[in-house]
Amino acid sequence: MENQFKALGVSDQIIEGITNMGFEEPTIVQKESIPFILNKKDLIVRSKTGSGKTGAFGMPIIQNMKVDLKETQALILSPTRELAVQVDKEISLIAKSTKVISTAIYGQHNMQTEIEQLKKGAHIVTGTPGRVFDHMERGTLKTKHIEFLVLDEGDRMLDMGFYDQIVKIIKHLPTNRTTLLFSATMPVEIQKICRKYMDNPITIELESETKTVDSIEQIYYRVEKNEKRNQLSRILRTEKPTGVIVFCNMRREVDRVQQYLAKGGFNVESLHGAISQSKRLKTIQKLKKGKIQVLVATDVAARGIHVDELSHVINYDIPVEKDSYVHRIGRTGRAGNSGKAISLVTADDLMSLYEIEEHVGKLIEERELPVHAPALSKPALSKSTSKTKQNKEVIHKIQRVEKRVPKISVEIVHKNKPEPIKSDSVTQVPSEKTSWVQRVKKFFGFS
Repeated sequence: MENQFKALGVSDQIIEGITNMGFEEPTIVQKESIPFILNKKDLIVRSKTGSGKTGAFGMPIIQNMKVDLKETQALILSPTRELAVQVDKEISLIAKSTKVISTAIYGQHNMQTEIEQLKKGAHIVTGTPGRVFDHMERGTLKTKHIEFLVLDEGDRMLDMGFYDQIVKIIKHLPTNRTTLLFSATMPVEIQKICRKYMDNPITIELESETKTVDSIEQIYYRVEKNEKRNQLSRILRTEKPTGVIVFCNMRREVDRVQQYLAKGGFNVESLHGAISQSKRLKTIQKLKKGKIQVLVATDVAARGIHVDELSHVINYDIPVEKDSYVHRIGRTGRAGNSGKAISLVTADDLMSLYEIEEHVGKLIEERELPVHAPALSKPALSKSTSKTKQNKEVIHKIQRVEKRVPKISVEIVHKNKPEPIKSDSVTQVPSEKTSWVQRVKKFFGFS
């Protein structure tokens, strides 16, 4: 039986590299993209995280490199340092049996080291927009021979405010190049770039890749805001993940959660923008090697983390942007493995949760919080407290139904009409203008 990569036109040397990496057959995005890129066609690929897109552009670009020409011939732009390092590492592994040289350039990395690597004639350069443009202005990154430009995770780069820098970079490049755009979504700015700077691009929309979300078990727990860390600890002890990323929206919350879990005996580290680049890279490597069990991180810091054995993702905070939810849970369930995404939802998060459900086209199942696993502090529950908790859960469900189906009109008929209240001047009837939830609460005896 013919090798499936070979059938796509991939060379034996590159097949040797990807075989050593453990890949036996191409992913959907690779099957669709590789033939076009080998033929140097401009390409727009709408594909979610975890689809094998680095290999999709990496294999054909490596194959198109002129190894005897010691000049940069391909430029890959990535939104974060971590992703730039990850992409460069994968490119290096794919190209291991070839003579193609690659390097990564990014902020907080030694500039002189980067300049020396560029002088040696790196064929493929992966970098963040800011550092790439810096090298262009210094004249240390030569653009004359660049034949390929890749905008990796284009929507995320625009979210991070790189639009102007990307345009400046493009203007420095030869016009007779191949431009490849890989993006999960297509915001207006991305469409502008496509129209202005791409040559009749072929668009590949992989609907099956959007089912990355569907292939991951998604659940949520209702929690009180002041109990989130305690419940997180209990969930971790119940789930026993082989590897998990806990996402927080703010740096300070990352630090608080990390410190709390560390006190509870978890093997945990944190990742956010205020941590030095060298420490962040070491932390990511620890996670990949299984030396840490829990990583608490912000969205931007976690971009570019590709760990096939990551069993869980936990949204300690519900993300502000709906697309961030997809990006977050795409960290798990990779390379055909099963994955589980858990969200901690407070009363303030409910509407955001419903918007996410609409965005991903799937209802996220609510579960009862685990009670058997010990938390770091375990207050005793009295019978009255337990009953109150049960009552709250019923009310939460009532509120959830009301918000999901706002047009429902429910009338509760009481057997006895309210007695009038007599006063000196007028006879008043108690107001019945109570909310739907209040009436139901009264019906069940929770008032």
